[in-house]
Amino acid sequence: MRSGLESWRARAPVVTAFLAVALVAPSWAGLTLEYETPAERVEVPNIEGSDLLTGEAVSLAELKGHVVVVDIWATWCAPCVKELPDLTEFQEQHKEDQFTYVGLSVDAIETVDVVETMAQRKELNYPIIMANREMMQVLGRAIGRGIQSVPTKIAIDRTGHIAFFVEGSPSISKADHAEYISRLDKLLEAPIPEDTETALAD
Repeated sequence: MRSGLESWRARAPVVTAFLAVALVAPSWAGLTLEYETPAERVEVPNIEGSDLLTGEAVSLAELKGHVVVVDIWATWCAPCVKELPDLTEFQEQHKEDQFTYVGLSVDAIETVDVVETMAQRKELNYPIIMANREMMQVLGRAIGRGIQSVPTKIAIDRTGHIAFFVEGSPSISKADHAEYISRLDKLLEAPIPEDTETALAD
């Protein structure tokens, strides 16, 4: 584990210029992912940005009623990139179920073209926005431990509260992937609040 961390620190671009923490992409192979929830029921803070692919505004506040997964990732993170096909597949399967991923890239802002190119090449079918220090700080406070590594996923239920978060890629193993999908399926089973207007509602 230590050698994997050191290897990624050596290879990853410097992202601490705009983030409050130094993110690493450890080797998640062989590790059992731990699903955690905030100590108290926490409403996700609003995150806003522009989708790199469409230019449209993205706001978590306007997605209340959806099940949302904020995927904190980077183009230089091998596990992040490897799991993108699984994410796009799940998005396609559940686009009619008021579900959406929101990709939050921690790549340096100077490399936005690299992020956009990868999103196009991987045919990502959900919004991708660039992270900044404030976004990372408020999300870190919301989960109660800071954003420490990529990928990190923050799952949000239909009421806009954080259901769980997990560090690492569920796609690393069949067991982890099955557990992750099971948790999302349970969130999707919840009814959409009748008094909630959602930005992406059909």
